[in-house]
Amino acid sequence: MKKVRKSLPALLALVFTVFPLTFSFPVSAAAGAASGAEIVGIDYSRITQKADHSQKSYPVELKLGDVTFNGELVGEVGLTMEELNAVIRQTLEEKDLTPERVALVKKIAERVQTDAKLYWGDQVVSGLLSYLPIPGTIFSVGDYYEYVVHDDLGSAAFSAKKDAAQNAAKKGLETALKAGGRIGRVAKGAKGLISEVPLLGQLANTAVVADSWLDGSKRFDAYLELLEENLAIINDFYSACSRRAADLAESKDMENTWKIKFDKSKNYRTYYCTFWGISGNMMSCELSGTLQNSSGGMEGTYTGTLWLDFEAVDLSPVEKNLENTPGLAAVKSLIYSMGGYQKTSDTGGKTALKCESQGQLTFYVSGTEGTVKPNVVGSLSGDKEVRFSFDRHLEWHDDTMAALGAQGVTEATFTSDDIASVTMKSSSRVTQNGEVKTQQDSTEVFSQDPGTVFAPLESDPVITIHFSK
Repeated sequence: MKKVRKSLPALLALVFTVFPLTFSFPVSAAAGAASGAEIVGIDYSRITQKADHSQKSYPVELKLGDVTFNGELVGEVGLTMEELNAVIRQTLEEKDLTPERVALVKKIAERVQTDAKLYWGDQVVSGLLSYLPIPGTIFSVGDYYEYVVHDDLGSAAFSAKKDAAQNAAKKGLETALKAGGRIGRVAKGAKGLISEVPLLGQLANTAVVADSWLDGSKRFDAYLELLEENLAIINDFYSACSRRAADLAESKDMENTWKIKFDKSKNYRTYYCTFWGISGNMMSCELSGTLQNSSGGMEGTYTGTLWLDFEAVDLSPVEKNLENTPGLAAVKSLIYSMGGYQKTSDTGGKTALKCESQGQLTFYVSGTEGTVKPNVVGSLSGDKEVRFSFDRHLEWHDDTMAALGAQGVTEATFTSDDIASVTMKSSSRVTQNGEVKTQQDSTEVFSQDPGTVFAPLESDPVITIHFSK
C-alpha cells in the first residue's frame, strides 16, 4: 500500500498529460480499415498533422483579343485520409507494432485513471474523517476507516471489529454533521465528497469499499508496470507518425500542386473574321492545357503549354464570292470585259480549315488577394499546324453569237491547300458549229490574304486571376 501511494503522483502526471480522458477501444483484431476510414485502435487526436485534405479553386481568365477563355487555379491542401493511414501503417510496421498494442496502452491508462480516482478519493476521505471524533471514545471516525478499509494495524482502533467500525463511522459522521464550527464544516465537506467519489458513496458499507480498494490497488501496481513498459514506445510511435505526416504534407506543398487548368470542353468559342478579303466568315477555337507552379503554394512562377485548336465553322461567304477575292477580281473583270460573258456555274465542296496551335506561357504571381494580372511572357503561335482544303469550279458562257453558231466558254478550277494562295487552272475557247476555233489554257497562282482567321493569335495573352477575399 505504501509503495503505491508514493509512486502515484508521478504516475498521474504521466496519465493526465499524455492520455485524454476518453478513448475509443478496438473492437476487432484487424489492423486494416477502409482506405478512407480511421484504423481501429489508433488515436488520431495524437497525430499533429490531420487528414484535412481539401481543394481550393479560384477563377482565371485568359483573354486573346476579343476572345476570353475561362480556367481555374486549383491546389491540393493537406493530407487525405488514405495518405494519413498509409503513414500510420508504415510506422506501425517499422516499429513492429499493431493497432491492438497501441490501443492496449490506452486501456491500461484509463484503468489506471479509474483506480487513481478511487485512491485519491480514499485519501481525502480518510484525512477528513480523522478530524471527526467518535463521541465517548478517544478514537476518530478516520481511525476506524483506516482499519476497516486498509487493514492498517497501526491504527488506534486495531482491536475493533468491522461491524463496530461501520456503525461507529456512520454514527460519528451523522453526529459531526449536526455539530457547529470546524467539525461541522469538515463533516459536510466529507459527506459531499463521499457522494461523488466512485465506490465510496456509502460510507456505512465500508466492507465493500475495502474489497474494492484492495483489488484496485493490486491492479494499480500491475497497470503501472505495464504502462511504464509501453508508454515510451507508444509515445515514440505517435511522434514518428506526426513527423512523417508533416513531412509528407510539406513535400506535397513543394510539388506542382498549384495549377491553372483550362478545360477544352468548357472553352469552345466562335468569332467572325475576314478571309481572302471577304468578311462574315465564322471560325471556332478551343483552349486547353495546364500551367504549373513549381515553387510551392499559390505564389510563384507558373509555366506551361497551352493548345488552341481552330476550325472553320462557316466559310461560305468566300465560296459564294470567290470572284471578288483579291487577285481574282482582276480575272473576273477581264472575263466580263470581253462582251457578253455571264457566270453559268459555280460548284465545289465545303471549304475545310483546321489549325492546331500551341505555345508556352510564363508569369509570376506575387499576391493572392483581389484581382491579379501578372505580366505574361510567351504566345500560343509558336508552333502552328494548318490544314486547309479549297476546291471550286466556275464557268462563264458568252452566247451573244449563238444565232451564228458561235459560243465563247471560259472555265476555271480553283484549288488550294495553303490559306495564303489559290491556284487557278483555266481554259478559254471559242467554238463555231461545234468546232473549236481558238483555245487558251493556263495555270496561275494568286496570293491571298488570310485576314483575321486566326485573330486570337494576333493579340498578346492577358491573364486575370480572381482571388476571393
